[in-house]
Amino acid sequence: MTDNARVYGGRAAAERVAERRGRLLAAGLELMGTRGVAGTTVRGVAEQSGIAARYFYESFAGIEELQLAVFDQIAAEAAERSVAALGAAPGAAPGDVRTRTRAVLAAMADLFLEDPRKGRIALIESITSPVLGPRVLDEARRFAGMLAATTTAGDPSAAADDVPVELLLTARFLIGGVAHALGAALQGDVAVERERLVDVLVELFLAVDLRR
Repeated sequence: MTDNARVYGGRAAAERVAERRGRLLAAGLELMGTRGVAGTTVRGVAEQSGIAARYFYESFAGIEELQLAVFDQIAAEAAERSVAALGAAPGAAPGDVRTRTRAVLAAMADLFLEDPRKGRIALIESITSPVLGPRVLDEARRFAGMLAATTTAGDPSAAADDVPVELLLTARFLIGGVAHALGAALQGDVAVERERLVDVLVELFLAVDLRR
């Protein structure tokens, strides 16, 4: 019997590794979202998760790899929520730009404001982190393509290779504005309720003709 197939306490080794990895990621989210990226260490994650530090390295090469994994989880959830919001939006016909835009912006507001830890990591910590910075640029590029497709009745999950450069630049401009606006609301720099925040963002998006 191999080590991976060996069973202890009714669970195979692979299950235990996966369970420990999940707990480490949850601890990373908590610490990065409360203490910040710079304040998140292997020792701190081990203590937060209740897992011995030696087990950290069976899942991650170092703290930077964990930090990237936490960020990637948030980015994946943002993409999934955006696509799901479009599919669930009532009357979100391809040409209904307002409904499609509101669905995505509301989903992003909910993700980052309902769990401030995710908002802090994605919108605030990532800006100054040398670890997360390059990944932020990748995600901005991906979301610009999604936004361009969303507002032009295209498929938001498809590649944006054929999207005009003017459209992509405008989308990147808008995405940056949304991130700063959500960050300001998250930190309390601007006191605004969720509905009003989404209303303002939608109107700003619609004021820019992304379909030209």
